[in-house]
Amino acid sequence: MNDFKIGVISTYPELSQQILKLADEMKLNLDLEEGILEEGVGYAHQLERRGVDVIISRGPTGRMIKKATTLPVVVIEITSFDILQSLYSAKKMGRRIAYLGHRTLDFTPEFDSITTILGMDVECYPYANEYEVNLQMKKILRDGIDVVVSTGRCIYEMARKSGVNAVLVKSGKDAVYSSIKQATDLVLSIHRDQQRSERFRSVLELTNDGILILDEERRVSFMNPSAEKLLNVDAGTVLGRYADDLKKSSVLAPLLENQGKSVEAFKEVGQKQFLVNGMPINIKNKEQGMVITFQSADRIQVLEHNLRRQLYKKGLVARHTFGDLVGNSPLLKEAVKRAKKFAAAAATVLICGESGTGKELFAQSIHNESNRRKGPFVAVNCAALPENLLESELFGYEEGAFTGAKKGGKSGLFEMAHGGTIFLDEIGEMTLPVQARLLRVLQEREIMRLGSDRVIPVDVRIIAATNYNLALEVKKGKFRNDLYHRLEVLNLDIPPLRARKEDIRVLARHFVKQFSLQERKPVPPLPVQALEKLEKYDWPGNVRELQNIIQKYVLLIEEGQNPDELIARLIGEKARRACSVQAGDENTITLKIGNLEEMEMEIIGYLQSSGYSTKEIARLLGTSRTTLWRKVKTK
Repeated sequence: MNDFKIGVISTYPELSQQILKLADEMKLNLDLEEGILEEGVGYAHQLERRGVDVIISRGPTGRMIKKATTLPVVVIEITSFDILQSLYSAKKMGRRIAYLGHRTLDFTPEFDSITTILGMDVECYPYANEYEVNLQMKKILRDGIDVVVSTGRCIYEMARKSGVNAVLVKSGKDAVYSSIKQATDLVLSIHRDQQRSERFRSVLELTNDGILILDEERRVSFMNPSAEKLLNVDAGTVLGRYADDLKKSSVLAPLLENQGKSVEAFKEVGQKQFLVNGMPINIKNKEQGMVITFQSADRIQVLEHNLRRQLYKKGLVARHTFGDLVGNSPLLKEAVKRAKKFAAAAATVLICGESGTGKELFAQSIHNESNRRKGPFVAVNCAALPENLLESELFGYEEGAFTGAKKGGKSGLFEMAHGGTIFLDEIGEMTLPVQARLLRVLQEREIMRLGSDRVIPVDVRIIAATNYNLALEVKKGKFRNDLYHRLEVLNLDIPPLRARKEDIRVLARHFVKQFSLQERKPVPPLPVQALEKLEKYDWPGNVRELQNIIQKYVLLIEEGQNPDELIARLIGEKARRACSVQAGDENTITLKIGNLEEMEMEIIGYLQSSGYSTKEIARLLGTSRTTLWRKVKTK
């Protein structure tokens, strides 16, 4: 049983029986009354109150109901076959036959053909209204007609009362079925439109954006709850009013400017800032109204903040720009100038420099200066992951590719970087098999997940970084020659801090300000003597080491303490660690004179044999655990 109800105003008993039988076969919910003309209209109003969705009727009664009710009405049409059957029956009842019907509705195009087939000479008496019906009936009586054929039950009864034989044109099963089917389809279509309209209205009412809709006459036809809340306006005072009248309102006037034009702009409404969008509603190339949406600028800022926070969590956003590079030395300026030129290109960039010089900061700045700035920035440290894990992280894998693979597989970092930049830090640590796969990405711009036979095209720019001399590594057979030349399309060398000592003062002051704000601790500026001591140190850990020293300075400095003495002590501690490491109260290690790398490895070996953890060794040397692991691995 369908969830709608069909109302029927039948005009004769046989029609009622026919409709009830069909409704039972079609399993329809039916409410039927029998009556003609005004009586039928009265029944139609009753059916409307009883909740029917559509009304079916016939002839003049159906047409009267259609004018009198707001419900959709389907009128059972008179078919040529119905007329043929009625005329055939009339032929048996008399010689002179009259056909009395509505001049535009009851005479089918095949009427003349039907009378010819039947071999009948039928006299036609058309009418257009009730007055003409009476005139034609009087004329029929004067003309001595034997049989009156009509589509209307009222005319049929008039003829019978006047003593004239009459035949009512009855509707056949096909015509009745077609009308019921038409009514069913009409109701289903109306219900679908209502559901679609309700869903649309629910979306408009539930959205956080304020929405105003103007109709074709520039009246406000819709205002959602968010608009009421954002504007602090009651919809009842706005709906139905003309936009021109509302322009006098200080609240609504800014929203109703530039009517008829597509517009997107920030506007001040009251004491609030809104992003306003206006879009004309065009139907068949004719403007039929306008939709105005608006968002609070505060909400946009919150959404942007949340989005960036999520992207930061995923590591897909480059935070730094060239403006974050601190220093005035010619070497740094030349590196920045060169990097900016590289940012405008699409080729691969190889950044070379010692640990702590800021290679990733340059990589992020290049990305943010490039035309890929709106795309993702994906950074991966090739030294921090074992070979098998690095390969699956870079290229992804399919479900079941290996034990422990996630259900459904996983996208690789190259896929995540599509449309943006991937930064491969410490690329010199990449094993030869992974280098071979990376070479294919550079050549073909496509990747294949582990365990898959499907090629996935990727649009990424690669920026690589290393503190190795890759040309030397190629000679040693530890790095592929073809990959090296693919990477070194654009090479950028970052100078160590000892080569640009004129930047030490600027950096030191910058870090003091940065950490004092971070720790919410007022710190006196560094005196000239302290800055001179910082400039005399060689900074093997480069900018990162200077940053660590200044952070300790900000944390340790106390009121009344001499900044110069504290800086000297912190630098002294660093220098002593480079020569010897205190191991307990009495034991010390004396280093053999050699280059800095050899002395550093001797210190690391001693600390390992003394039971120090990797984390403690890294802290004592002022370096990261990743860098320490790499140094030990290549020993």
